[in-house]
Amino acid sequence: MFAQDWIDEHFLTPKEFGALSQNALPIWSFQSDTSPDRLIAHLNAGRSVLVEEGFEVLAFPWEDVETIRPRYRDFIHRVGFTEEVREIMDCADARLSGQGVSAYHIRRGDILNGLPWKHTTWPAKIEPEELYEAHLAKNADKAAIMFSDQPELIARFQKRYPRLMQMQDIADVSGMTRAQRDFLELYAMSRANSVIAPPVSAFSMAAARLSGQQHMTFREALTYEERNAANDKAIERLKSGPNKFLNSSEAAHIYSKVLFHLHSFRFEDRSVEAVEIAEPLLASGADNAFLPRLQALNLFYQKRWREALDLTEKSLADPNVWPEDWAALCALRCAILGQLGNRWRAAQSFCQAIWSKPLRPDVVVLSSRALYRDQLSLRLLPPTDWMLQRSMRRPWYSFNSFIAQRKVISRLPCNFDALLLDWADLAIDQKARRLLTSSKRLRTLEWGLNRPKDIMDEDLSVVSFSTQLRLHLGDLCRANAIDISRDIASKQPENPLYHKRLAELLEAEGDASRARLTMAEALACDPDNPFLIFAMGRLLERIGATEQGESQIIRAAELDVATASIQGMAGQIYLRRGNKAKARRFLQKAHNLYPSYKRFKNQLNRVER
Repeated sequence: MFAQDWIDEHFLTPKEFGALSQNALPIWSFQSDTSPDRLIAHLNAGRSVLVEEGFEVLAFPWEDVETIRPRYRDFIHRVGFTEEVREIMDCADARLSGQGVSAYHIRRGDILNGLPWKHTTWPAKIEPEELYEAHLAKNADKAAIMFSDQPELIARFQKRYPRLMQMQDIADVSGMTRAQRDFLELYAMSRANSVIAPPVSAFSMAAARLSGQQHMTFREALTYEERNAANDKAIERLKSGPNKFLNSSEAAHIYSKVLFHLHSFRFEDRSVEAVEIAEPLLASGADNAFLPRLQALNLFYQKRWREALDLTEKSLADPNVWPEDWAALCALRCAILGQLGNRWRAAQSFCQAIWSKPLRPDVVVLSSRALYRDQLSLRLLPPTDWMLQRSMRRPWYSFNSFIAQRKVISRLPCNFDALLLDWADLAIDQKARRLLTSSKRLRTLEWGLNRPKDIMDEDLSVVSFSTQLRLHLGDLCRANAIDISRDIASKQPENPLYHKRLAELLEAEGDASRARLTMAEALACDPDNPFLIFAMGRLLERIGATEQGESQIIRAAELDVATASIQGMAGQIYLRRGNKAKARRFLQKAHNLYPSYKRFKNQLNRVER
């Protein structure tokens, strides 16, 4: 790629880099400065700056990003490429620069055919061909060039658009290394006047940065009416059968994309049409693990509960289902079972979905439906104020989701961060567990608490929750929170949740003895509740009574039937103790509750060694 003399001048050995890094600062450490003074002083002192951002045009607060962005187009010429690479770059400049060319990037390849990528959906990476055709037809008088990791697609387009170029029309790069070919295609793309690609594509984003502009999506390149017409054409192609696509996997992925169009609220209900299109795809042997899930959802919209449940169960048994999709399937099963009146199994599925991916939109929306309709056996769930949880809403999801929200629930979805505020330990998803470090999520909870609702503000449940929330937001000191929580617990001594909250406040204050006694009061309210036993075990561990804490966690796991984190923690305790037989028992239960979670599988493998 690079000329040797340029490498000698600019590249560092690991030893040289290590020496410079000793006194270096990351670029983001200057991002809050209002002037360049500190950065200049840092550089004048002979110290370095580390830049790790790969796809962004970086500007400091004292700079204008729109002034900086155009410099990227010419800066590339200051890099010392080899003569072979430079020659092809010059060819690309001569053919494309200043010619009004549109560059298109079609992302397919490993997404369609590679494992495990083919088994989940990529709505931000895949666009139907019909959208590209619409833009090509709209700009038929202008030159265009197309790039794709699926050469068959380019060949198909060139049959219909003979003027459409590809990289080999610029220069022959077939004999070059993979790195050289990728860079030269990226560079050629950057010489076009506009780069049009799916919303998330590292390749086209990098090309756009080199060109000094932002890449365009079809939302920007086409009008609303043009996009609708293109999507309808894609639907008609799908109706013609999988043989109109490169393979059945491509047809399945395009189907997953046009499903957003079919379920748009701007149109009449098209769920029947969605089912009819998916049937031949499933029959053709399309083995993408996401496809039965989407069909089960279509059947759910049509209230074909038994068929939807059968397909959901079949999907859950597929080992290729991704963890996020598995959680969505559990939430769908929860909603179906709730509709069929099986509150116990619905609650089990609710637990599996909520504790694995409680922030995923379809998990939230489908789980909200079951909760709103009183279709869950709450005994399987941890102590919380479920009336308040029902009233704790969050705004509608505004981004693309396969969940046609108002076909599932008519009111705003629940904000299950209200549940996580007390029980984050039960979540497996690490992002979900980081609630207390996310001011945005905490403020959204505050918004939900302050919305007009049936529950009065002076209700003890509201006061108690508000106290916890204000403390985490920094709007209330811990001493005041303890006083308020102690008063609430004394007024409702039979409510274990209020004692648990007070115990954790006392623990944070450093009063371990009183925290332990208060948690015991919570447990006395419901002595066989696995969640309260688990909470006691975790508190004992944190205050140094490790052996007693572990015993409580194991007891909680014996009583629990639906919480993978409790089962997994008990298994890990026995694994540390060297008792593989008992470790296997609990880890297998955890794995069965969340089979797509690799940690439990890896721990089971350790047991078997």
